[in-house]
Amino acid sequence: MNRFPLNPHRRSAFTLVELLVVIAIIGILIGMLLPAVQQVREAARRTQCANSMRQLALASHNFESAHKHFPSPAAGSLEGYSLISQILPFIEQTNLQSRMDFNQDLLQGVPWRPVINPFYEDLVNLRVPLLECPSDDGNPLLNENGTIWAGSNYFGNSGTATGVLYVTRQPTDGVFWRGSETKFSGLTDGSSNTAFLAETLFGLRGDSTSDLIDAQTQMARVRGGGPGSVTAEDLANRTPTGYDGRRAGQWIRNLPYQGMINAFFPPNSPRPDVAFHGDFLSAARSNHPGGVNLSRCDGSTSFISDNVDLDAYRNLFSRNDGQVPREF
Repeated sequence: MNRFPLNPHRRSAFTLVELLVVIAIIGILIGMLLPAVQQVREAARRTQCANSMRQLALASHNFESAHKHFPSPAAGSLEGYSLISQILPFIEQTNLQSRMDFNQDLLQGVPWRPVINPFYEDLVNLRVPLLECPSDDGNPLLNENGTIWAGSNYFGNSGTATGVLYVTRQPTDGVFWRGSETKFSGLTDGSSNTAFLAETLFGLRGDSTSDLIDAQTQMARVRGGGPGSVTAEDLANRTPTGYDGRRAGQWIRNLPYQGMINAFFPPNSPRPDVAFHGDFLSAARSNHPGGVNLSRCDGSTSFISDNVDLDAYRNLFSRNDGQVPREF
């Protein structure tokens, strides 16, 4: 005879209420942990982005040592080569540059309606991981007239863009313009006080639109007058004729909205970039919360807040204004 009969009231499983309580607790824990995990991941992506910019800046140092000047963006529209294309051997992309021929123009036809040189058709679509910020979930590839190009998030400093200094066909107060051969000795404000590269976001691909969809990924196109005939301040206040998303779509090409950035707008400006005759009023942009990465001419990197003082920020983009920018 069993001296200890089974308790008829003993439970063998959770009740529905208990199960729901456990699920609710797990949900709360996930809700608490997920933002922390996302913050850690974004911090890692931001660090990776900064490291990429540091490598590009140091590669340009090596280029300057070898050629006695920083990379020289092509002076001609058809010649076309960007500053990035010239430092490939210094970022472990010698094989890629060996497929290039700087004696051939990148583009053919007329400057206002160029087409790709057939020699480069199988090259311009090659993506270089070092040139892509891991926080940018946009499309790095640009389809332009049937040719697929690969882009870069990292642009060279073309100056403050105040007045008519946005016109990159002539020397600006930055480090890069068309045909520039800036040397360390030309950085009279000091290499640690002069921006070298800043990041931007890939443009919103697809057809141009008549209405603005996203100021971070579209640029406004404006018309009226020739390059340098109006100031940047005037251009910024003009009514756009349309908006397009071609920015940051051609790492190999020296077109201002494909490789140069200036400080006319503050980082992540709520206003769209402005394109005028191929020249550009631009803002550094990123998906990093609160700001953007920037490298200086000494190879160091900084995280610049969206709320940076605009005058101090522009001082950082000028190589020779005699002003030492405040620490950010």
